[in-house]
Amino acid sequence: MKTRLRNVTCVGIVGLFIIGMWGGCASVEQKIDDWQSAIREKLNPNNSEGEDSGSKDGQEVYFLHTSQWSWETLAYVAEWYTGNSKNSEKLAEINPYVNPAKIAVGSEVFIPVSLLKTREPLPKNFSGEYRRDYYKHTVRWTGESLSLIATWYTGTSKNWRKLAKANPRLNPNRIKSGDVIVIPPALLKTRAPLPQKIAAKYTSHYFAYKVKADNEKLEDIARWYTGSSANRNLLAKANPDLNPDHLTRGNEVYIPRRLLKTRQPAKASEPAATLAKPAVKAPASEPKTQPAEDENIKLFGPKQHPKQ
Repeated sequence: MKTRLRNVTCVGIVGLFIIGMWGGCASVEQKIDDWQSAIREKLNPNNSEGEDSGSKDGQEVYFLHTSQWSWETLAYVAEWYTGNSKNSEKLAEINPYVNPAKIAVGSEVFIPVSLLKTREPLPKNFSGEYRRDYYKHTVRWTGESLSLIATWYTGTSKNWRKLAKANPRLNPNRIKSGDVIVIPPALLKTRAPLPQKIAAKYTSHYFAYKVKADNEKLEDIARWYTGSSANRNLLAKANPDLNPDHLTRGNEVYIPRRLLKTRQPAKASEPAATLAKPAVKAPASEPKTQPAEDENIKLFGPKQHPKQ
């Protein structure tokens, strides 16, 4: 009897433990479901990619990413979809039940549309192991294009399509300063940064002026080619590799087309000619008229006649 009672007691305890575990798991799952349901209420999968606003009726709108690859992390997801891996901190706040260091396959990650740069799915070859040898080029110069970048780094402009494929977030027809372009190692011919003179040489966005003397001033160049010496600071900004306070002979100053007023070279300054002062002629003296000899005519005495 005691043995049977002991067995019943053990079974009861185990049963209560199982029920508690099930209830606890069910509670956690319920919390996750409630959280995801709340997010889904805000989710707007029909939001167009070109829409700038990330909110609707004062509420944040989200894009849903479903994890497919075993190497995914929030940093990779943030880098791909928002263009900046640092946004992983914001994603971690929005997705508290996702492991930032290793996202389980099938997990859902909610991304604010206000941060979104692309809706293209995260590709398989985006992992760090695959991309660690990629070269990263940051756009700096006016007039840069994928074909120019491809020409410099890969040796042929025809590789611009391959670069576009490797950078799907990028609009190949609208590259702006600050854009980061990754170049696959299989295409890379040089790791030397694209110099400004290449952008100036192969595009119409610059006029290149070569400094002819060590004492030239940037404000004088600005005055002649842009019409105002006040554009000196704009020229300095457009030529970050130059010392604006100390130009040397042979330096190339690149003048943005939007500032350019003339392409005619400045006239070479010549030292003022020393002019010899012309000799001042003395005014011609008038011939002196010989005064006539006084004819002293005496009123009295014998009559005198003028000398012949």
